[in-house]
Amino acid sequence: MDLFAAMVLGIIQGLVEWLPLSSEAAVTLSGKFLFGMDYQESLGVAVFLHLGTLLSAAFYFRNEMSQMLRSIFSKTADKGLLLFLLLATLLSGIVAMPLLFLAFSMEIPDGLFTALIGLFLIFIAFLQKKQKAGAGRKLELKNAIIPGLAQGFSALPGISRSGITLAALLGEKFPLRDAFRLSFLMSIPIVFAAELMLPVIKQDFLITNEMLVGACAAAAAGFLSISALLKFAETVNFFRATLSLGALVLISGLAVLFL
Repeated sequence: MDLFAAMVLGIIQGLVEWLPLSSEAAVTLSGKFLFGMDYQESLGVAVFLHLGTLLSAAFYFRNEMSQMLRSIFSKTADKGLLLFLLLATLLSGIVAMPLLFLAFSMEIPDGLFTALIGLFLIFIAFLQKKQKAGAGRKLELKNAIIPGLAQGFSALPGISRSGITLAALLGEKFPLRDAFRLSFLMSIPIVFAAELMLPVIKQDFLITNEMLVGACAAAAAGFLSISALLKFAETVNFFRATLSLGALVLISGLAVLFL
């Protein structure tokens, strides 16, 4: 992989990571078909480039991260978000670990999973059509169970981490902006764990200068896309936004499935 390919794949990772589309599949397929990389190499690069979007999320939510760290040493601080993320990450890890090993021994699934996520988002849009964009809800520990388990399945290429967690959070009646925010925050610890496990799962994996450049490109693109999506979620109608996202994901899944 040369420098140009690394930058292109990094930008793809940064732009797609926060959308309800599989960035892992997008980067893997782009590596294969645009730059002639084999499946195993391309998948390894796709997993590594998540380091860039991990850094972009950690920087964007640096205030929340700082507050959570301070809450550990305070008896009076609200630990709701910290406990939510810890439980979600634990459940995700239990599901993801065996699937991550499996991912390196199988070909990419077709667009079936993506299409199903799109259909579910459309269903959620109609189910909660009367929900107001500004309506909030209290974060409870039990709210981490379904999104946490769902996030673990994104270890398989073709299943969008953002898509499946966003669908789960919207299904629990979180407003769109809160669902985006929680989905982004959930990515930080689980992606960090996946990056640590990558050399164990794929023992011949080597980090090159080109990959580090790609990660930097992913971080820059990821930061810009986080900001854009959260502003989008603030200004649009919940029903229209969720319906549009569902339609986009469904069309993308069907395109991968039949083209």
